[in-house]
Amino acid sequence: MLDKLKIGNLFGGATPTSEPVQQDIVGIDISHSYVRTIGLKKKNKKWSLHKISTKVLDESYENDEKRNEAIVNLLKTIKLEQKFETENAAISLPVNAAIVQVIQIPYLDEAELKEATENGSLWEASIEMPGDQSEYSIFWQTIRKDREKNMLSLLFVASRISEIEKNCDLVRRAGFDPLIVDVRCFALRNILKTYEESESTKTQVFIEISGTENYAVCMHDSLPFIYDIYVSDADTTALIDGGKGLNDELFDRLASQIRTSLTAFIKQSGVPGLDKVQVTSSLSHAEKFFERLKKEIVEYKVEPIDPFTFVQIPPQQKGRVETEKNHSSLAVALGLATRQLDVFGYYKFVTAVSNINLLPDREDRIKKEKKKHTNSSLMTKLSIISATFLVLSGAAYGYMFMNFPSASEIASMTSSANALKADLTKQQNQYKELTKWTKDSGEINFKILDLSYASSFPRGSFVTGIKHLRGGKSQITIRANDPGLSSDIINDLSKKFTNVELLSIKSPKGKDELSTFEIAFEIK
Repeated sequence: MLDKLKIGNLFGGATPTSEPVQQDIVGIDISHSYVRTIGLKKKNKKWSLHKISTKVLDESYENDEKRNEAIVNLLKTIKLEQKFETENAAISLPVNAAIVQVIQIPYLDEAELKEATENGSLWEASIEMPGDQSEYSIFWQTIRKDREKNMLSLLFVASRISEIEKNCDLVRRAGFDPLIVDVRCFALRNILKTYEESESTKTQVFIEISGTENYAVCMHDSLPFIYDIYVSDADTTALIDGGKGLNDELFDRLASQIRTSLTAFIKQSGVPGLDKVQVTSSLSHAEKFFERLKKEIVEYKVEPIDPFTFVQIPPQQKGRVETEKNHSSLAVALGLATRQLDVFGYYKFVTAVSNINLLPDREDRIKKEKKKHTNSSLMTKLSIISATFLVLSGAAYGYMFMNFPSASEIASMTSSANALKADLTKQQNQYKELTKWTKDSGEINFKILDLSYASSFPRGSFVTGIKHLRGGKSQITIRANDPGLSSDIINDLSKKFTNVELLSIKSPKGKDELSTFEIAFEIK
């Protein structure tokens, strides 16, 4: 009987499972008018709604301090009402508080890339950041490798540490522990994690228009395309206040800005067209807003986001969800709730944009969570082993006491005990190997960025190609409807690069009404 007991099975094998070990987390979305929280559960790759709460903020406050006090009090109330099983929280930063870019660089091996990112030389050469690099929390990840074309595509995301701490402090004061700090556009994109794979891999376009947050996040072939949708201060006030300010002229301007972003995405990504454009808004009059937007943008199928399309809603939560007339406003909170902390680095092997974390001390926090999880799991298993040995020892003593075993039986039991000890030693060694594997694989893989300087180019022009040559001149190809725009573009490039010169201008051919410029430049 004793020789059939496999103590090592209590520790599990050394091969990792396909499902990552993750911590529960509360998605907290703080917008201009609302504080929303959502908790999700995941089982067998299916997500279900666990907790949900919405609290309304006043239209205005005396100052920022009063508004922050109100946010903290509402979060405290939510925490008491919802009785979350965890204090871990995922929050998001406003899009305008972060630098998000996709860059392409010559191909580097892992060692070269690691050195270039750790000493900051790669970012100094590729990214223009106001202030000192040490003032920022930086997250990056490789999202595409192409050895044949000698290119790497990287996602770069950064925000000032002071801005991050300001947002983290609000949730800490309410009793939550921020473990994930995302950027709002990527938090919205993360509702794709709840989608079925056949749907999540399609080209997706999400737009948020909430007055203070106005942007488009587009996903194509696993690459993100982020566009700021310009809304003037006067239009921002009108959007938030509603009423007579929501006139035809406002929606005409807004629709024009949205079309510009969608046209840029179609040209830059090469997609033949768009099936639909999904919109979210936290405006109190969102239903009327969606109706007007559909009338203005007739060339695309515009519809509000339903973040619960692929999320199971338990019967006890259906009534609560139905009270939310504008489901789209919950999309960011739901996206944040999918950010269950990846303790053992599963996402190191996944190139995506779903695991961004700008928390300044994220590596130390993840190590602490990993240690906490490992120690808890180990203590449970050791307790089981101790109890098992106690039961077996008692049974053996009773057996010997009742049956007075012979010398040969004692020798046989001794042999079994030695075999069991040897097996335990073997399994403990396997456990040590597993621990080492999880530590070695616990580093997070990072991500990629965009060409921000092209946003300053004059209307009627767009970038069709770019080559970054290491140690030499780079080259950018631009198409425009007016050959005279070349001087404006060269002036814009000269503000950020050196030795900018026009290589060629190709006139339109046939029905093509666009000229093609080739311009060389060197990175400062």
